[in-house]
Amino acid sequence: AIGDFPTELFEDFFLGFTNALAANVHVKVHYGRSDHHKIEAVFKALAKSLKTACEIEPRIKNDIPSTKGKL
Repeated sequence: AIGDFPTELFEDFFLGFTNALAANVHVKVHYGRSDHHKIEAVFKALAKSLKTACEIEPRIKNDIPSTKGKL
């Protein structure tokens, strides 16, 4: 477990999270000592990705940060 979160629920949590978000999230952990550390790494990477995706990019100013022109 990670705190009160049972590690065996990790896959179910991520499936529910990505379905609710309507997003494609690909997770591949190449190595790690324990499931606990692997899962922590995935949560940290996801948090950093979401933060980056939600930040305003100063180099593009008022343009929408999307290759398709809309979010």
